Amino acid sequence: MMIKSKKCRVSKQAVAPVTLALLVILMAHKGRARDGGASEPTPVVSTPSGQVRGAVRSAPAISNKPVFTFLGIPFAAPPVGDLRFRPPEPVVPWEGVIDATEFGPSCPQDLARVRTLYNFLPFILPHEIVSEDCLILNIMTTSLDSSAVLPVMVWIHGGAFETDTSSRYNFTALTACQDVVVVTVNYRLGALGFLSTGDDNAPGNYGLMDQVEALRWIKSNIRSFGGDPDCVTIFGESVGGQSVSYLVLSPLANGLFHRAISQSGTPLLTPTTKNPLPAATAQAEEVGCHHQDVKAMMSCLRQKPFQDIVDSAPTVARKMGIAAFHPIVDEHFLLDPPLVALHKGQFNKVPYLLGVNNHEFGYLLPSIIVPGFGNGIPPDDCAGIVKRVLSFTVQADIDDEKVAALLEEYRDPVSPDDPMAVQMMFTQIVSDFLFLLPTVIVANNHAAHCSRVYLYENQHKPGTSGSIKPAWVGSDHGDDLLMVTGMPYLGEDGPTYPSKPLSFSEDDKQFSLDMMAYWANFARTGNPSDFTGSPSVNPNLTVWPPYTPVNPAYLKLAVTSSAEVGLKANHVQFWFDILRNQPPFDAAQGINGKEEL
Repeated sequence: MMIKSKKCRVSKQAVAPVTLALLVILMAHKGRARDGGASEPTPVVSTPSGQVRGAVRSAPAISNKPVFTFLGIPFAAPPVGDLRFRPPEPVVPWEGVIDATEFGPSCPQDLARVRTLYNFLPFILPHEIVSEDCLILNIMTTSLDSSAVLPVMVWIHGGAFETDTSSRYNFTALTACQDVVVVTVNYRLGALGFLSTGDDNAPGNYGLMDQVEALRWIKSNIRSFGGDPDCVTIFGESVGGQSVSYLVLSPLANGLFHRAISQSGTPLLTPTTKNPLPAATAQAEEVGCHHQDVKAMMSCLRQKPFQDIVDSAPTVARKMGIAAFHPIVDEHFLLDPPLVALHKGQFNKVPYLLGVNNHEFGYLLPSIIVPGFGNGIPPDDCAGIVKRVLSFTVQADIDDEKVAALLEEYRDPVSPDDPMAVQMMFTQIVSDFLFLLPTVIVANNHAAHCSRVYLYENQHKPGTSGSIKPAWVGSDHGDDLLMVTGMPYLGEDGPTYPSKPLSFSEDDKQFSLDMMAYWANFARTGNPSDFTGSPSVNPNLTVWPPYTPVNPAYLKLAVTSSAEVGLKANHVQFWFDILRNQPPFDAAQGINGKEEL
């Protein structure tokens, strides 16, 4: 029996009225508007944690509603000193009024790596301040009435668990046009977020537990910002989507959210381990903290400047041969390997929307990973490159026989020896392996255990990509970020390249509107096609059918979307047949007799 999704409560008005007391506060605090010279009220909100002063923004190209914005609000105690490499502690309520008009610091990371992505994804850092005191969140809302009960959407950024920050993502347009509360959160990254000794000395998964702590804060405080604590959707892209999947699996997050959206990321994307100590030891050696006694080693690591740990990350990664620090099976946040938990049905049964772009490994990721990418691949070199990339990204043993079978499955029959055709084949192989296969497996397992599931493949390539990426690239990894944030409608208030503004087409604008509508509908009702409570109904929006194991429907997300069945079904089955005895897919064999997807 399919579990029915509870719809969120709907405010009687599209924008709930601001209370008289709030109006008094608003008028008492005047400040310069974000978009011009006129003076605007600066709202002060009282929460159970304390008072915060925000600012007023807008997205006039899409809505005339003001968006109240509160930036850099702490949701946990600073993870410094003895709290480094430990689960987060709740924030202590503060006295006075926090100035929440400017973004807070990013968590420690190599910001140079973030800047290298500007040519692919134009999300600019508002500043380059990093600090361990980084467990903060940002709130955007159209109402400050505690009775407004607006749906809440909590954004978790990507970045391979190593880079990125919440301040790069401006959801003003989504907030304004869909009457939702959007919250973006920071979490610890790299060794500071995921180093573990496999015991209580350093249990690991701190970055994921930071996300749980943020959700706890939201549950206790979001009414003060017009949000409904009983209607919370978590959503994210890449490792942010992967984080969403982990939260769905974690018993610690039970009851803290009610819908989930994973864009280009699942827990099968990165291998988990039950033996994290070698990576922790390698990190300790790099900063002069090697000790036979684990407790002494961690005591030393807690005293090192965080920049020493950040700077040593590349060397540690080279030593380990893979990403050194990532989620682990700690039997606290994560009880079992993800696929085992999925097969057992041990996860939070919430409506789940997930999917991929149609060319995930099209340009951004291979440009980072593969030297000289973009000019074609000689046919004789392809097998070696495929094997190296696949072996680098997962634990599976991709031998020569499997690689030969892959090339036969994907080879272009028209131009099998053309270097550009070979390069396209390579990008599709890796796209399907890293993103498509895990996403379909996760969708199938959730649906098999009676969760309502919606699956998609994004076909839309933003018009801005024309000046950035070659014409043969489809919807690349991260392209959906431009659309779900409503960037085509942000104008001067949105990010730009350092030297020129972005240029979006009319198709981009329409696609962005449709994507925001689907996502917000899902946040409100658990059904992306249900406009109940929506401020704007689009009767022409294609109905999105649910995915079930019997009818594996999905939406081809495009300017003109279409409902289809069986997302690359032949390729998916081919991959699973090759990998069923390889990690992480072998972990679930023998559970309830299951060996299927």
